[in-house]
Amino acid sequence: MSVSRLIVVLLAVVAVIAAAVTVAAFGLKATDALVARAQERRFHSDRLAEELLQSSELLTRFARAYAATGDARFRRFFDQVLDIRDGRRAVPPGYESGYWDQVVTRAVEEPMSAEGARSLEQRLIDAGITIEEYALLKDAKVESDQLARIEAAAMKAVDDRGDEAARVRATATLYDADYFAAKARIMQPIGRFRDLLANRTARELAAISDWSDFLMWFLIVSSALMLATFGGLAVVLSRRFIAPGRRIVEAAVRVAAGDLAARSRITGADEIGRLGQSIDGMADALSAALDTARMQTATAEARAAELDEERDRSEKLLENMLPVLIADRLKRGESTIAETFPEVTVLFADIVGFTELATRLPPRQLVDMLSDVFGRFDELAARHRLEKIKTIGDCYMVVGGVPDRSPTHCQQVAEFAVEALAAIAESAAVSGLDLRLRIGMHTGTVVAGIVGRRKYSYDLWGDVVNLASRIQGVAEPNGIQVTDAVRVRLQDDYLFGDPVAVELKGRGTVTSYALRGRRSG
Repeated sequence: MSVSRLIVVLLAVVAVIAAAVTVAAFGLKATDALVARAQERRFHSDRLAEELLQSSELLTRFARAYAATGDARFRRFFDQVLDIRDGRRAVPPGYESGYWDQVVTRAVEEPMSAEGARSLEQRLIDAGITIEEYALLKDAKVESDQLARIEAAAMKAVDDRGDEAARVRATATLYDADYFAAKARIMQPIGRFRDLLANRTARELAAISDWSDFLMWFLIVSSALMLATFGGLAVVLSRRFIAPGRRIVEAAVRVAAGDLAARSRITGADEIGRLGQSIDGMADALSAALDTARMQTATAEARAAELDEERDRSEKLLENMLPVLIADRLKRGESTIAETFPEVTVLFADIVGFTELATRLPPRQLVDMLSDVFGRFDELAARHRLEKIKTIGDCYMVVGGVPDRSPTHCQQVAEFAVEALAAIAESAAVSGLDLRLRIGMHTGTVVAGIVGRRKYSYDLWGDVVNLASRIQGVAEPNGIQVTDAVRVRLQDDYLFGDPVAVELKGRGTVTSYALRGRRSG
């Protein structure tokens, strides 16, 4: 092996080892931060679970106090606890350390600020817990919300009657066996959540410990190799002529500074001679290239203007194909976009009897009819801030809460469904055709992302999509069929038919409801 090649190899080995040592050192240092973050995530997540449990206890405490005394302050405290938990009021300072005891004794002011308010559910999502852990705390909150409705009903009974007998009955409601059983149901998912959280943290810490041990041994071995390589490099460099190398360096520095007339004037057949000749040849080539570059600059500037116009057209086309938020992320360079959305509402709308209709209509009339119907649906989706996912034949799929998260996604989709029935009726009146819809809705967790390489498509996956599609199939013509998950979220604002048990392929028996329309007032 020639001297120059040996030097290059030794330098490359030194650079690789130095980079490896640096990465290992930073990685070893980072393990401490990883341990701290794992412990902090566990503490923060456990504290949020404790806050959920504490809020339930506070609601019980204030409901019982109001039933026993009729003091309006306790009713107000009850509403304030719910507001903080649901994100309508900001969490006040010192909320975890006897805050409400001080409020009751008037030692501190009642929570009033809504600035920076965030719901307990949003804080749970931001804490970085898993979907399974979130689902357990979500179950606990649902149970707590149901218990809060019992407590609110007991306090309302006191408000309605206002006598001692009403307070006695309300107090009895808040101490009977059913009430304590409901409180116990809150503890069960919280207990399972804490077990999952502890196991996950233990696994993370064990993995970090193993990685730290590996980095330590890697650092020791790499340091020894680097010392040996430096020794070999010093021997090779000591055997070379210093003066020719210095002349070559001086010529290279002058060329780098812009003096393209500088030359080393080194000759010879060895490595140093060939290096000097290469430096001189490089200076000649740079001088010629500079002239060529100047001529090409004008051409490049003109081409750049054309590329800017083409880029603008491409960006507009991408924004028409995909949601704006997703298109922006693709333009920023993200190649893989996939996210989990813990709670969204999916809707499928299908035209009744479309197959028979397609066989008797001319192609142009059929396409014009679909264009009119889906155009109306597109306008409704934009008005209610929903995302159209796709159309499959005569089926229209839309989702609320993706990719722009919204706490009212279920209400937005319900409004779309009600107005879609009116829109199909208007289209039928214009076309003179018998057009009716079947609509199905379901709420839950989905995975959303971009698929494809040449033609992008934004799509959803998950059990929510399958169930929404199948529940649509059992809806009555011009009917809206929803699952229990949707009914629970809309029951205060919409009217529903009686529960109906339906058999769905792959799911067995599912309880569904017909959404009849908005409640009056």
